[in-house]
Amino acid sequence: MSNVYDHPYASGTVYSCVVELLRAHADTDGVHLDIGCGYGAIAEPVLEMGLTYVGLDLDAGRLQAIGERGFETRAIDLSDEHAAIATLRSALGERKLASISMIDTLEHITNGPQFLNALRDFAENRAALFVAAVPNAAHRDLGAKLLGGRWDYTVEGLLDHTHVIHHTDRLLNAMMSNAGWTEVARADFHRQRSDQYFPTFDPLVSDTTPLNRYLGQIRAAADEFSTVNELVRAYLPGARKAVPLVVEPSVERPFLSIVMRTQGRRLANFRDLLLALTAQTSQDFELIVIPHKVEFELQKRIERVVEDMPEAIRNRSRIVLCDRGGRTAPLNLGFELARGHYITILDDDEMIFAHWVETFQKMAERAPGRMLRAVAAEQDIAETPGTAAGGKGYSVVSAIRHPFPATYDLYAHLLQNYSPPVAISFPRAVFHELGLRFDESLNTAEDWDFELRCVLMCGVEASPEITCIYRKWKKGESSYSIHSQSDWERDYHTILTKIDQQYHVFPPGTIKLINDQRKWIIKLENDIARRSYTRSAKRSVLEFLHRHPTLLTFASRSNKVARQVGRRIVRRLR
Repeated sequence: MSNVYDHPYASGTVYSCVVELLRAHADTDGVHLDIGCGYGAIAEPVLEMGLTYVGLDLDAGRLQAIGERGFETRAIDLSDEHAAIATLRSALGERKLASISMIDTLEHITNGPQFLNALRDFAENRAALFVAAVPNAAHRDLGAKLLGGRWDYTVEGLLDHTHVIHHTDRLLNAMMSNAGWTEVARADFHRQRSDQYFPTFDPLVSDTTPLNRYLGQIRAAADEFSTVNELVRAYLPGARKAVPLVVEPSVERPFLSIVMRTQGRRLANFRDLLLALTAQTSQDFELIVIPHKVEFELQKRIERVVEDMPEAIRNRSRIVLCDRGGRTAPLNLGFELARGHYITILDDDEMIFAHWVETFQKMAERAPGRMLRAVAAEQDIAETPGTAAGGKGYSVVSAIRHPFPATYDLYAHLLQNYSPPVAISFPRAVFHELGLRFDESLNTAEDWDFELRCVLMCGVEASPEITCIYRKWKKGESSYSIHSQSDWERDYHTILTKIDQQYHVFPPGTIKLINDQRKWIIKLENDIARRSYTRSAKRSVLEFLHRHPTLLTFASRSNKVARQVGRRIVRRLR
């Protein structure tokens, strides 16, 4: 008899997580069936709850060890789910069923979905609580090692050599939903370092290396299960839900989801923008209109504008109310609802040209998965008195300007946003798979914050095409008028501080850029040292340069401007 799985009950283990759920949610009167019980680690705690413990396993030696402790046991073969359910009925007899557990058992059988389905029917009329615990194959250690080509089966643990299926949160949820088990609670067992944390000195594995921390940063943002060693969940019998266990590689989606937040105050702009969507050369999009904290009357006006659009727009549009949070909340809601491969933000006061969607689509075909960036023009507009349809009108009060560069410079964007959101489209996966969210603590620049975090992860595919007009309100309420300069500065520093605390992969050319800038700083230092300035003046300049070496680089898109800044510093010290 092997004693590989003979682990005692203790707090801070997967067994205590199971017992925690039983104590909180199970009946305290009746029989507890422990399927795949092993050595019965939870037998005594279950007995202390007032329940009759019955251990069921295929290994006779383990059942004998449990029986010698005075507990009831039965042999069970889970490979035949019908025979296994008959064994459960026989073990229970006429007694009341309180609860069922399966700890580290589902991953050992090939007919898990069928057994869970039969078990649900067995437990349905008895309203018994079912607690399942399975190893989490999505633990961060396994992902990090797999990048190096390692998938190390061990005697026991996350990759026990006898496992025939590897569960993740998504797979377990799908299996349980299909079988008709409704989750009522969870007590997942976490381990920052799993049993797969080896070899310790491998940079992919060691959580002290920049490489591992960067990978861990991505994994932790994707969902809350990166350090979950075992998924421990409690269920009750419920309705069966058809959830596919096998994922289709390609899912039918529109190319672009357009998230449009509105407060219904500028219906003339809103109507013009919807008309512009009817003229798009590519109609492969959906529109999600999110009225934010609007009164009922305004809501009805927004709905009427959409209803008055041609059928092609009406059929592509959804209106979803958002009554919470600041200006960032509708973006998180809209991105959550978005079905498209890409998602873009289109505020209700902007204007787009006919090839706006098409340009995004062409860029995505060239570089799928990258953030997409076209070019926006800029124009001033002003509010005019209300229109017959309700809401404010607008008039154009300036010529079109071209302040935004045709190329995307990451380092320039670290100082200032040269890309209005109307000119950017984000891969759906950064939100739905990688866990990026708009920071709802920000009052301003929430789009710039999301853009920087996205581009540092995905890179950017840029087009010099001017596809839209970013409108600035010279008269009328806007984010610039309702927030003070100090608000903008505070959020600016918050964004950069948050990004600076993380690990990033920078694009090719970054090392040369840093090297060139450092050479220029050294030359400037030498030029200053050769001149007979006061020590204090030289010291202050040198301290400034050492304190802000990257500032001069990021402040310009060429070293030419940086050199001009340096010459001005030198001239002032003469």
